[in-house]
Amino acid sequence: MLSDIYIKDFALIKEVRISLGSTLNIITGETGAGKSIILGALGLVLGSKATTDLIRSGSTRSFVEASFIIGTSEKYQTIRDFLENNGLSSDEDYLLLKREITTEGKGRSFINARQVPVTLLKEIGSYLVDIHGQNEHQNILKISAHQSILDRYAQNNNKVELLNDLYYQRQKLKQKLISVSLSEEEKNRRLEILSHEIKEIEEASLEDENEIDELILREKSLSHAESILRDISQVYSDLNGSENNLLLRMTNSEKTLEKNSQYDNDISDLLTSFREAFYLLEDVAGTLRQKKDSIMVDPEQLSIVRERLDLLHNLQRKYGKSISEIKQYLEKAKREHEGIELSSEEAAKTKKDIEDIEKKMIEIAEELSVRRREAAASLEEKVKKELNDLGMENTRLRISIKWEYGENGIYIHEKNPEKKYIIHPSGLDIVEILIAASENDTLKPLRKIASGGEMSRIMLALKKVIIDTDPVFSMVFDEVDAGVGGRIAESVGKKLEQVSANSQVIVITHLHQIAGLTTTDIAHFKVSKDVEAGTKIMRLNHEQRIQEIARMVGGQEITDSAIQHAKTILNSAS
Repeated sequence: MLSDIYIKDFALIKEVRISLGSTLNIITGETGAGKSIILGALGLVLGSKATTDLIRSGSTRSFVEASFIIGTSEKYQTIRDFLENNGLSSDEDYLLLKREITTEGKGRSFINARQVPVTLLKEIGSYLVDIHGQNEHQNILKISAHQSILDRYAQNNNKVELLNDLYYQRQKLKQKLISVSLSEEEKNRRLEILSHEIKEIEEASLEDENEIDELILREKSLSHAESILRDISQVYSDLNGSENNLLLRMTNSEKTLEKNSQYDNDISDLLTSFREAFYLLEDVAGTLRQKKDSIMVDPEQLSIVRERLDLLHNLQRKYGKSISEIKQYLEKAKREHEGIELSSEEAAKTKKDIEDIEKKMIEIAEELSVRRREAAASLEEKVKKELNDLGMENTRLRISIKWEYGENGIYIHEKNPEKKYIIHPSGLDIVEILIAASENDTLKPLRKIASGGEMSRIMLALKKVIIDTDPVFSMVFDEVDAGVGGRIAESVGKKLEQVSANSQVIVITHLHQIAGLTTTDIAHFKVSKDVEAGTKIMRLNHEQRIQEIARMVGGQEITDSAIQHAKTILNSAS
């Protein structure tokens, strides 16, 4: 389980250390306080993408450290095998991951004090923590994610990986065959073209699939930095920077209203609204100041960004519409380049190798399809039970599994001998989750009918079932309660409690129904922000939990009734 997180100079966080509980951990706080920043820091130390804008303003580096407790029992063997296979074996009962990034764009990653590539952090992180972010339920709208969900439940990943390797071995061999019939003159001409294309793409050092979009946004920001800085500075000056600023005048107005509120209840109500507006403007002024301080006017950086954009746009025009397509073109060009000198004898051998690989592919694809169909029926039944608990009693969920046939097919089934079915890198099956709101409604693709709140609950139900089959040590839910409330929020809370019985759970929430859970060994943390110290986090005791839940119930001003309601929530939950 994740025992401690140490964060220094990350985004709005100056320095924070969090010691987590072993079962259910609740994280609350006002909007904008920095709850999701903590999740971002955890993602960083688990191998997510690092950019220099994550470093706290005024600092030269950012540092995140995560400590995990790993025992010697069988359930931790996968982690220990991973460490040993990568020369990182340890007899200790803990695991320490570290990640550091600097303003120079450099970074270092560590596992148990040993420097490693960031890819190893990402790989071991997939065994340790399952993160459900605010937008992850949108991923379930993608059909490509449905098969991954089913395969994880059916524990098919090893078979899928093997089939994927065979598929690309076959692709490589088929590419070699293309060049066999070329004449020597054609071969030399083609080799020259391929060499130029491979060099041009490789020198571009393509990594991030989203680099072009990010560069476009960066270019816009840098090209308008001077005007943005000027305008924001003026707005900040108007609010809190000039001699006769708005907040100063509002302070005087507040005193005037306060003086007269004792004589007139209407003025007292106006004073409350006035103060809410005043506190909101104070927050805006603080954020504006931070934004103003973070903006840099850098013509040299703008020139670098524009040069990089021109290079990538040129590659797009030549080789593909996206970074992914360009990289696919590179692999294709490399395969053709490697195989272009094959002799006719080698071609015959290659054809035989392709036939052998296809036999293995068919065998694995058939087995995977059987396993998926069996697992689909079981998964449907279990998810339906979980959805019942989450207030979706009448919902029908069906996992559709279809095959695609065409000219590129290599698999013939005895029931349809006239069709050649295509084996994709993951097999024969095209998997899609279908849903209907009731028994009488027609099943339709999930992406067409489910609302945001339903997506959150469906994702939670799937996670609950899958984790029972394929457990991870820690699960993080960032606002999995989005779009729900009342009785449904209570059901979501109970489901999270159930998940925490088998895995450590960390929940970021805005709902008092979830914040008020009282499962054994629950740890409740509050995130707040300070102008000087940045984002802070503290573990709450019982009385502090009452205050925090009262805030979530009643708003910024905590009333006696809100306090009483908070006590009732905690008492009823226990």
